[in-house]
Amino acid sequence: EDSLLAAINMQKKVAEYNVYRQEKGRKSIKIGIGLNTGSLMLGVIGDGRRTDTSVVADAVNTASRMEGLTKYYGVSIVVSETTFGGITNQDNYHYRFLDKVQVKGRTQPLSIYEVFDADPDDLLERKLQTQSLFAEGQQHYFARAFADALKCFTDVLTVLPEDLTTKHYLERSSKFLLEGVPDDWQGIRTMDTK
Repeated sequence: EDSLLAAINMQKKVAEYNVYRQEKGRKSIKIGIGLNTGSLMLGVIGDGRRTDTSVVADAVNTASRMEGLTKYYGVSIVVSETTFGGITNQDNYHYRFLDKVQVKGRTQPLSIYEVFDADPDDLLERKLQTQSLFAEGQQHYFARAFADALKCFTDVLTVLPEDLTTKHYLERSSKFLLEGVPDDWQGIRTMDTK
């Protein structure tokens, strides 16, 4: 939970810094934060002239993949199911289930979540306003009811037109409605790149 609070605070600090950048006529910057929980090995490598600290583990690689997913989904914080499940006070945060993904380097798919407490107030409010409709669209999507999913995601985009995650679901639903899906389809999105 401390790591999630740190991620939220980092995003808020970036937003404050962007106000300064805009005052100076500079472009805003964005950062994506991915969180994952697990065991790792921490050590110092090198020799007497040069040393470096490093971490090695599947958990570290998965955290890196979570960070990469922030770009694909257009969100600021992505949390793995392992981390999300370890948060004891989930109701203290604004979050939504994003997707089931198979990330590079992992054999098992993951459920991933967006935590959007650091979003600007207007965006946060619109995500809350469309949250149940978005979740309903996902239920239809995973149940292969793509026409119903399309309706929900189209309605979400009327309130939240910049939501890249909803656009992805809309595109996939349209494609599957037209082309169908394999019998063994489970709704898992395969991500081949970081």
